[in-house]
Amino acid sequence: MELVLITSSKKDEHEPELITKLFEAGLTTLHLRKPTFATKHMAAYIDAIPTAFHKRIIIHSHHDLIFKYDLKGIHWTEVHLARKFKKWWFLRKLKASGKKVLLTRSYHKLSEVYNEEELPFDYYLIGTIYNNITNEFYSGFYEQGINTMIKSSKKQFIARGGINEVTIEKSFKYGFRGVGLNSQIWKSDDPFKRFIEIVEDAKKRGVVID
Repeated sequence: MELVLITSSKKDEHEPELITKLFEAGLTTLHLRKPTFATKHMAAYIDAIPTAFHKRIIIHSHHDLIFKYDLKGIHWTEVHLARKFKKWWFLRKLKASGKKVLLTRSYHKLSEVYNEEELPFDYYLIGTIYNNITNEFYSGFYEQGINTMIKSSKKQFIARGGINEVTIEKSFKYGFRGVGLNSQIWKSDDPFKRFIEIVEDAKKRGVVID
């Protein structure tokens, strides 16, 4: 199972330094989601992280930066997918560049899981999956539906929303490809320490971390 980190949407000049420490500690994938950033701000964020770790970053906006940096992939929002000509032109450029990158997108409901997709997405962030207070499924998700989704849809899923030690173990048992950490890290007084705690606890529970 992969532990994916989704950035806070807020601006924090110290965040790239923290992300670098997390990469050094074993973080394999960062979803860089900064919806208010201009292209220059996104580029500055990436520049602040050592080049050796750029291959672990998936960007949620300013997709043309994929041609400037050696990044892991691109996340497509509904807005991106709705811009037909811009999408076509970008994919044409991507193919011409010869770059091999991951393509990801989000689902928010179980019913979306069975949609036919135009693009060969490598995995899907899905959620909010869990209630962050009870650790039970959030409204709209249920065990039978999750089991069927994972076994029958032929897609790979990253569970997001309400992710903590308990729900990481649940997600592992259900067969999710991974989980997307967010508030458990960014609402902590010590995000780095919290990440390490979560990794160590997952291992103690028998969760195999890729």
